[in-house]
Amino acid sequence: MSTSQPSPQRRPPSHDPEGRRADVLAAARRLFARHGYAQTSIRAIAQEADVNHALVVTYFGGKESLFMEAVGRFHIPPAALQGSTEGMGLRIAQAYMDRWEQMADDDPWLALVRSSLSHEASYELLQTELEAQQTVPLRHALGDTTEGRQRSAMVECLIAGMILTRYIYRLQPAASLPAAAFKAAFGNALQQAITGPLPTR
Repeated sequence: MSTSQPSPQRRPPSHDPEGRRADVLAAARRLFARHGYAQTSIRAIAQEADVNHALVVTYFGGKESLFMEAVGRFHIPPAALQGSTEGMGLRIAQAYMDRWEQMADDDPWLALVRSSLSHEASYELLQTELEAQQTVPLRHALGDTTEGRQRSAMVECLIAGMILTRYIYRLQPAASLPAAAFKAAFGNALQQAITGPLPTR
């Protein structure tokens, strides 16, 4: 009488750390996009990914670091800030337009921006990230002087206004302008902030 060989069994999840980690990141993206940063807990993410709560903490430490790894960090490309300040406005506009035009409607980053308007922890996370991705590189590019800080501040205000108007609140006519026309106008405004005359007292 022949004996059948046992079918190979799938390795337990603990033997597939990379697979479990990917599952957690995928679950985090879904829940952050669906419920926002404020309303999503580590425990809920663990349940969605079908892993132990402690495993999520071991992999990522906490919700903030998990969020940033799930959505990815964005920085102004070095090439946009290097070299002459002439044309820098359009280079920065190109970088942000590329990022936001291709962003999916369910991207968790959108949820963070929205929740930062009413949730302190979301606001603090967004503030920390914007400091790293905008303030520091712009200060290096435009100079850590009174004039440089003033120009950097204007650039950051224009970027924030562009994102809120066109992509968060989708106000008209900004939301429906063709991307090429919007990018050109946005680049001109940034260039004015970078090299245009400053107000005198």
